[in-house]
Amino acid sequence: MKMTIEELKIDNFNFIETLSQQYLLANGSFIDTNRSLTQIINDFNTLSGTRPKLRSLGIYTLIGLKNIYIKLNQESCRKIIDQYIHGIGWHDLQYICFLDIQPSNIYIHIIFNRVTPQGKLIDIKCLGANWQQYEVLRQSCSLIIDNPVHNKYLQRQFCNCCG
Repeated sequence: MKMTIEELKIDNFNFIETLSQQYLLANGSFIDTNRSLTQIINDFNTLSGTRPKLRSLGIYTLIGLKNIYIKLNQESCRKIIDQYIHGIGWHDLQYICFLDIQPSNIYIHIIFNRVTPQGKLIDIKCLGANWQQYEVLRQSCSLIIDNPVHNKYLQRQFCNCCG
């Protein structure tokens, strides 16, 4: 499996609407994903508004998982996302996540608010995935892909019911 991580600064949260029209809403943090897109975008803007001089309001992260040898469902992808976000220490950020699940590729689109609910600010100088982020992503994927519950190939390999 090939993994890619791209991180870009964004000046507003209107991109959330574009992503929602093309991809599956997976989950979010510090927002109610059952609300309308307008309300979700307003929630992002409200939090960013606590830092009025801020120009780049958010971070867009695109994670590509290519040439995956097993079929992952939405729930498996959510677990990978959760593990990854916790692993890089951004679990205290407001974010919304969308999935593009293809037969052997998965693309994870995440919009992070740079302002934390506590009013702290994530520095955009840290943008650009480093080797630690790739290692966290690799471990996050391994927890799901290498688990027989999610992987039918491993279920057959470890199943003692086939004689």
